[in-house]
Amino acid sequence: MRARPFRWCRFVCAAGLGALAALAAPGNPGPGLMITPSRVVLDARRRNAELQLSNAGTEPATYRISLIHMEMDETGQIRELPLVQEPGQVHPQELIRFSPKEVTLAPREWQTVRVEVRKPPGLPDGEYRINMVFRLVPPPESASEGESAAKPGAIAIKLNAIWGLAVPLIVRQGETSAQAAIVDPVLDPSGRQLGFRVALTGNQSVFGDITATFHPRSGPEETLARLRSVAVYPRPAVRVFNLPLAPRASGAPLAGGRLVISYAPVEGEGGKAFCQQQIELP
Repeated sequence: MRARPFRWCRFVCAAGLGALAALAAPGNPGPGLMITPSRVVLDARRRNAELQLSNAGTEPATYRISLIHMEMDETGQIRELPLVQEPGQVHPQELIRFSPKEVTLAPREWQTVRVEVRKPPGLPDGEYRINMVFRLVPPPESASEGESAAKPGAIAIKLNAIWGLAVPLIVRQGETSAQAAIVDPVLDPSGRQLGFRVALTGNQSVFGDITATFHPRSGPEETLARLRSVAVYPRPAVRVFNLPLAPRASGAPLAGGRLVISYAPVEGEGGKAFCQQQIELP
């Protein structure tokens, strides 16, 4: 934050927002920037990718594109970190080339951003993650705004919201693997809140949907909660969840069966669940 004009910068991580991410541009009714996909994985089989940008707003908008380092904590909160490189360390920023660096989109106009990975010889095995950020460039200040700020004796403070949408770019090198486990599941006495942790081992992240399903001793199963597009990364290698549960359709208490928690790949990617855990309910 800096003085006159003050600027407030906010980043949103697209990977937790589903397959299609939208960013509302100030002054534009409805969604502004739309990006797909919301997460990119590059490995030995896929060394290039394309991001499709679209302006769904009603005014032209300019977005500046850059790479930043972001970390997620145990609660899923994301913060930007300095792009600091330790001696002898390969920073993910060095692995990515992309074009263009800035786009201006008219309403309903599309633009492709091309991404390429370039791995140096001897790159250690593992997963490298960087975030591609699309920052909205504020429109130039109008003449009337400048005149009001220039009045003698006047003190002008202007707040410009600078929005940024972050898309994770993940580079996997060599042998990578991950094993996830749901640990310490606890159902609160009201039966409306489910707490648990997802612990990760290995050198690769996982990405999928979490569901909580009640299996009564008799009758059909009921899905009481679903959390989509959940990522768990090797650092800090654990995420803590407090998942609200919907009431049963019958209104009956949550008893006489099993509450099954499942963490599985997102719909369309296939594959078996990463992990499952259950709570027996008398």
